[in-house]
Amino acid sequence: MAWERDWAPRHWTGFTLVAAALMLAAPLWSVWAPAMPDYPAHLASFAMIRQGDAALYHLHWSFVPNLASEVLVPLLARLTGVVAATKLFLTAAIFLWVVGPGAIHRALYGRTGISPLFGSFFAYNANFIWGFFNYYFAAGLSFAIFAGWIATDRRNGPARLAGFALAVTALYFCHIFAAASLLLMLTGFEVAQNIRQDNRSLTALARRAAAVALIYVPAALAFVLLRPRSNEDGSVEFNLADTMLDRFESLMQHAFDASDYALPLILFGGLALALVLRKARLHPAMWGALGLLLLGAVSAPEWALGGWAVHLRLPAVFGALLFASAELRMKPPVRASLAAFALMMIAANAILLAQSWMGYDRHYREFQAALGEVPRGSRLLTVLDGNAIGGRSDQPYWHMSEFAIPERGVFTPLLFTTKGQHVVQWNQPYARYAAKTAQQGSPPDIDELEFLARGRMDADAAMKESVPYLDHFQCHFDIAVLVHLDGKRSPVPSMLRLRHAGSFFSLYDILPGPEHRTGERSEPSSVRPSNACRR
Repeated sequence: MAWERDWAPRHWTGFTLVAAALMLAAPLWSVWAPAMPDYPAHLASFAMIRQGDAALYHLHWSFVPNLASEVLVPLLARLTGVVAATKLFLTAAIFLWVVGPGAIHRALYGRTGISPLFGSFFAYNANFIWGFFNYYFAAGLSFAIFAGWIATDRRNGPARLAGFALAVTALYFCHIFAAASLLLMLTGFEVAQNIRQDNRSLTALARRAAAVALIYVPAALAFVLLRPRSNEDGSVEFNLADTMLDRFESLMQHAFDASDYALPLILFGGLALALVLRKARLHPAMWGALGLLLLGAVSAPEWALGGWAVHLRLPAVFGALLFASAELRMKPPVRASLAAFALMMIAANAILLAQSWMGYDRHYREFQAALGEVPRGSRLLTVLDGNAIGGRSDQPYWHMSEFAIPERGVFTPLLFTTKGQHVVQWNQPYARYAAKTAQQGSPPDIDELEFLARGRMDADAAMKESVPYLDHFQCHFDIAVLVHLDGKRSPVPSMLRLRHAGSFFSLYDILPGPEHRTGERSEPSSVRPSNACRR
């Protein structure tokens, strides 16, 4: 502890973590809607859960290990409204990612140094930028639980085990992968402590293993006995060679599809140099946890349990925990200068993210303003003009149509309604025309519409897997939301009739013509004649 003697106001390092969290959360409050690809779908789900069952959908509560935001946001929305509640939830998640590693550092060293401040950079990781709400929140919560476990290491009574069993069970229902990452941290920590304190005693190791196993018993039973069956096939795909760069890029991002390559290298390289020069050290109790997390970060599958991006879950967790485990051996003025520099860089990252989100926010607001032209209860289909969009990211627009669900009570096929994974479920016949798995989570391209309208699902090998629910889509959807941005646009198929022209999108009525096979419409619509798809 002599390395970090008090200098400047007491607890100033803790205040830097709070300041970092506030700066990182500021972009959320600078826009109406953050440009997280999954944000509109989550927002719509929260509004639907708060409202309760309706004509188009119903709520199906079950023991899904993916419920953090679905439980907390609608409850908070009773006081603040859905939009504010969603931002408060994400703000709390950011604080967990920043303050949680700080709590781990304090549990290890007895004080809060500046090293966790550098771990704050990893709060802007791919899970946050994509809008993986439940995992991001739960991963932050896992830091807090791990800090509590370290702080109570000397106690092993029934009260401690019962308390952590409750915490782990809650974490499991927040998100299963966060519970898994916590298990890696706990396992590595207990093995390291056995080596450090128990002289590698197998009996002591068995006691430590039993304690970890006991607190996971309720979660394990819930997984085996209560977890509902899903539409997903449960296959596991690693794709290690193809995803290794993605894993590194997930560490730190300052906008969607804008990874920061230099800063992680600078942080890791700087820490490595400080370790070599004996200006820093890693706590010996953390080698096991860091080793297991690093192994998981480089070897986790891309697909597992019906979910994509499993390979993006652990890299940032490893980065944050690495700096939480480090202690800097520097003079107080040097540490203060480093802390000030870190805060300036954190502020710069927050500004970059806010600027990026503001550009998308103008688009989202334009789309929201055009919703008055969408009849209530319409069935909306998002379509991408890939040629016009070009090399720009289209993912922030994948779920844009879901903004219309709370506003106009519409149906969209890409709302999160996977059976066994989500609370909101479409009623029939709408469920037949909705995506059923994560593999079906992206919109079709305008070039595919002619084939889909004719039922030629074999025209592209990917269509059967990605959009099987759009077979003869013209008989089941009313309006196409065509996203084209400002590029040179592709020809519009004959079954689309312009309803509204925007600066980056257009609304088209979907009109089946004589050149398309007719079929029975799912229901009459006010948008076009009810006999448009008679047999």
